[in-house]
Amino acid sequence: MNTLYPMFLKLAGSPVLVVGGGNVAEQKVKGLLASHASITVVAPKVTTLLSSFAEAGTIRLRHRRYQSEDVDGQILVFGATDDPAVQEEVFRDAGQRNIPVNIADVPDRCTFYLSSVFEKGDLKVAVSTNGKSPTLGKTIRDRIGELLESGYPELLEFLGGIRWEVHSRHAEYEERKRDFELIVQNSLKKLYDKEFPFFPQTVKTDHPGKVYLVGAGPGDPDLITVKGLRLLHRADVVLYDALINLDLLDHLSLTAERIFAGKRGGCHSASQEEINRILIDRANQGNVVVRLKGGDPFVFGRGGEELEALRDVGIEVEVVPGITSGTGVPASIGLPLTYRHVSSSVVFVTGHECGDKERSVDWNSIAGIDTIVVYMGIRSIGTIATSLRNAGKSPDTPAAVVFSGTWPEESIIEGTLGSIAERISDRESGRPGIILIGEVVRLLHRQGDGRTVKETQAVEDVW
Repeated sequence: MNTLYPMFLKLAGSPVLVVGGGNVAEQKVKGLLASHASITVVAPKVTTLLSSFAEAGTIRLRHRRYQSEDVDGQILVFGATDDPAVQEEVFRDAGQRNIPVNIADVPDRCTFYLSSVFEKGDLKVAVSTNGKSPTLGKTIRDRIGELLESGYPELLEFLGGIRWEVHSRHAEYEERKRDFELIVQNSLKKLYDKEFPFFPQTVKTDHPGKVYLVGAGPGDPDLITVKGLRLLHRADVVLYDALINLDLLDHLSLTAERIFAGKRGGCHSASQEEINRILIDRANQGNVVVRLKGGDPFVFGRGGEELEALRDVGIEVEVVPGITSGTGVPASIGLPLTYRHVSSSVVFVTGHECGDKERSVDWNSIAGIDTIVVYMGIRSIGTIATSLRNAGKSPDTPAAVVFSGTWPEESIIEGTLGSIAERISDRESGRPGIILIGEVVRLLHRQGDGRTVKETQAVEDVW
């Protein structure tokens, strides 16, 4: 249970002590300067920035080791040193004088914790994790900031400007409170009507909503754009494909409607006409609708068809690009699609239409391109390889298939244009993947030990 007592302190002109002169002390001083505190820094050595603050008269600097009397007269004390003995001294001395103290990164030597703060204008929101995980606090703060970035700070300025007018209008506290609550609620409704991103599901309007065609990236949920993630936070409805990472749905509000559209080769999917109908229907109900598509909506994603269908009926629509698998997956395994003296041209082609005589791919034109990236071609890889060889591409041209690129189960099968099809088993042919063809495929083994760049790269967990 978090038993901390939340409050905001007025520190302007108040004496505050920071013990330490390194990067951690810098961060403490920067935050305190914003509060206009009277800051004293005690340390044998300090950073260049802290020295510049002292030269400018912004802080008071004592170039020496900490002494017990340094805490006298202070109202807050920060221990920003990595010396355990000094940390213990500072904690003991402040405690004996009943002065609140915070020893950086030592929770059991803190009588108060700093919070993660979102601030814009006079609006300030602080998040506490009871000292257990400042990183999580910062993440939650960022989520709150995304919700409050637009509209609310301006509303706060407006309400502050009329506060005394409301006070002068009513002598009784209850009357003032009732009047002010009515003003706030009416003001919030105006924000919702203008489609600000704040829990829009709580207030519906008679006006059509808006549809966002959002690219989710190749699979790793961290590869969605910041804008795409913000839209998931505010969405009323999300219509998503089979190839998106379902972890992304954790960013939706509890009340958001989730609609699965399928759209994966060989699997049952909603028809494009049905998807268009759902998008139009939900938007006409005044919802913020996110059409979440794997990769990029406009690269073999039928985003153009959905854009036209929505525009034809007057629905406002916006496209939010994503990282397409044809560029994101090769980059994630350390394979450049272009490389000086090796590849100066790239083509992206769909293998989905290999059996369509009316829409057959012109492999004779494509065979001359240095690097060929094939989407949705795993089931047709034999036909594709034969067509390229017949068009003059050497059977010895390096080729690779990357299955489930950027996902934990990612795997790579390598070969040549003459052998790659034989290396794909019937079981693997049903997995999503992309085909890479060209001399750049040899660059996968430039590490010198036979492993790919991705296999030799350490993964660091940040907590």
